[in-house]
Amino acid sequence: MKLGIYCDSAVNGGHEEMFKRYMHALVASSSIDTLYIFIPKDNDALYSFVDELARAHPKVRAVALSYTAESITGNAVALLRIARATAATLRSLGLTKLLIAQGTIASGLAGLFATRFAGITAVSYLPLVDDAPDNAGAAGKIKWMLKRVLYRMPQEFVTLNEHLRGKLRALSPKARTMVLENYVDDRFSRSTLSKADARAALGLPDDGTTIVTHVGRIRFMQKRQDFLMDAIERHPEAFAHTLVLIVGEGPDEALLKARIDASPVLSCHVRMTGPQRNVLPYIVASDALVLPSAYEGMPLVMIEAVLAGRPIVVSRVSGLEAYLPGALLFPADDAAAFVDRIFTAPSFPMDDLTRSFRRRFSREVFDAQAQNSVMPASASRAEPAQASHKPSDVLAKYSTDGNPRNRW
Repeated sequence: MKLGIYCDSAVNGGHEEMFKRYMHALVASSSIDTLYIFIPKDNDALYSFVDELARAHPKVRAVALSYTAESITGNAVALLRIARATAATLRSLGLTKLLIAQGTIASGLAGLFATRFAGITAVSYLPLVDDAPDNAGAAGKIKWMLKRVLYRMPQEFVTLNEHLRGKLRALSPKARTMVLENYVDDRFSRSTLSKADARAALGLPDDGTTIVTHVGRIRFMQKRQDFLMDAIERHPEAFAHTLVLIVGEGPDEALLKARIDASPVLSCHVRMTGPQRNVLPYIVASDALVLPSAYEGMPLVMIEAVLAGRPIVVSRVSGLEAYLPGALLFPADDAAAFVDRIFTAPSFPMDDLTRSFRRRFSREVFDAQAQNSVMPASASRAEPAQASHKPSDVLAKYSTDGNPRNRW
């Protein structure tokens, strides 16, 4: 099989990180003879990764893109011109399929359109699936109609969980849909770093101060760091002996910094660390992590935290209740419940949940599912990539309000 992989993102975030792991798994597949990876030359981190992969593996060919999705956004003429040129390249290479990294259905469009022009199968690696807008105006309705058309274009989808798979089936009932759950490096579950040592290494207080950490892209619309700030300002007494760390960067970084600087409460209790290449010490140093997102695919930090034995408090969105018990979830718009969960989470017993995550999110399981995801349906070996993942037995021990049904 000659397989193409396409990613035109200018960002090197969580979705791109998982796409790198997807590439590694596909390189190891004996069913793939040649792997052509289309990547923007201007995305230094991604291009360097692919270039090194090509140097290490003879079957890999790096194909440099002269643009990013962001550079042609809103320019329909450029989009069509690039899609046709890319289609000509796809035909000349004789590809069987093109696996496209689409963070949303409206991203990676040049690659998606190119598959139509070239007449080859498009496999969309799609972590986020839209819902029909409520009470949308005329512009919103037109935008949704266009998205509905886009959802019908890929012949196959690879997504992160059964919740998202179900939404895709409703939007594109004729497409083949598969699940590929994320995995994270074993170092998160095998670290011997203690909380005290992690705090000492990071210069954090170890005097009884509760440390709460948010790891993720600073983008209010999705990650809702602004909601976290609201919760702190509305409940200052709860955070009296607490330090909140914001680890990451993003488009709303300056807005967040300005808000913290302007607020006596926030400036006392919140510290921005910037992006960190290694987040493990920050996770280990924390009493609890938080992820009050408006929507998610399958957040890496959730897996990383649980594997490291740290509780993470997550908004009940996007089917995340399939991964965490009620004691670590809160209704997305309930700031009081969010605060309550933050300060009860450190006492949550993590051992069983951590063991469950180690089994579920292993490298071996991921690689097998990844390799199966690009195989023809008739050649799929028992369809492991489509296997349903039932909620962990650990979750059955806790009701939706976080109360234990039986003893651990």
